[in-house]
Amino acid sequence: MRRRLICSAVLGASLGFGLTPQGVLADVWLCMQPNGTNLYSDRGGADCHLIKEDSPQGTARESTFSVIRGLHPAPADPTAPALLTVPPATTETPRPDVQIQPLKAPQPFPAASLRIPVLMMNQYSAKQDQAVAYAANLGEIVLADLAVSYVPAGTGPEVVTDSHFGGQLDVSLRTAVAAAAKGVGYDPRFLRVRLSVRTSILQNGLYIDGPSAGAILAVGVTSALLGDPIRPDVCMSGTINENQEVGSVGGLEEKIKGCRQLRYREMVVPFGQTSMDLALKGMGGDIKITEVSTLGAAYQTATGQSIRTIPSR
Repeated sequence: MRRRLICSAVLGASLGFGLTPQGVLADVWLCMQPNGTNLYSDRGGADCHLIKEDSPQGTARESTFSVIRGLHPAPADPTAPALLTVPPATTETPRPDVQIQPLKAPQPFPAASLRIPVLMMNQYSAKQDQAVAYAANLGEIVLADLAVSYVPAGTGPEVVTDSHFGGQLDVSLRTAVAAAAKGVGYDPRFLRVRLSVRTSILQNGLYIDGPSAGAILAVGVTSALLGDPIRPDVCMSGTINENQEVGSVGGLEEKIKGCRQLRYREMVVPFGQTSMDLALKGMGGDIKITEVSTLGAAYQTATGQSIRTIPSR
């Protein structure tokens, strides 16, 4: 009896929600109970009427119910107005909470200012109708002021050259700063480097340019970071890249003459650029020629000290 009541309740719910049982091959009777409730049964009786009859062929003659497989939509009414449908709200995948690490400042260093020898370039026009040309000013050397200081906010590197310098030297200085910072393990974002000349040399189109001062500029920045003074009797010519490699330059013979004018005792040049003639010219002017291929070797010669990593605080 209890099982029959459960089945009746299920069939009653199916009728109320418009559900259909597929494959139910039995009569279904709706019977009115004395207490006023409905009873769904496979047997008829008093106060009962047939609502589904099993056909002789084994298929339902009326199919108003189906096995509970979910709600079925009602047939569309062609006279009913169209309804706007709202797409279901999509839930955005929560983004991971990214923690931004604060900038770790390296060990501060005292501001330093030093003078370094740089080859001057000459821009001239031999005749008014000739194109402008560039040439080394016969090995003349200008003393440039290099100032290196600490940027507490880490907004650098701040690299500035004044109006005495051309674009190639400005690029060379930026590369020198990167090479020096890499050599000592220092974050370049905390560096401010300024290159200037105290005495104006801009008359007649004279200005300083070219990449050949890269090595001495890198040595100067490294010297400021480590606190090692540069020997006053050393001059240098060579390019530099961010891998701290010293590259070849031109006009070494003329540059030796420039070093002799300022009484330098040693000339640092890129490895592989010396020749017997060049070495003899250096010896004739009492200048020692030293070949280097890296910033470390150039720094060792210029300061007598080895490049080392600056300890972090």
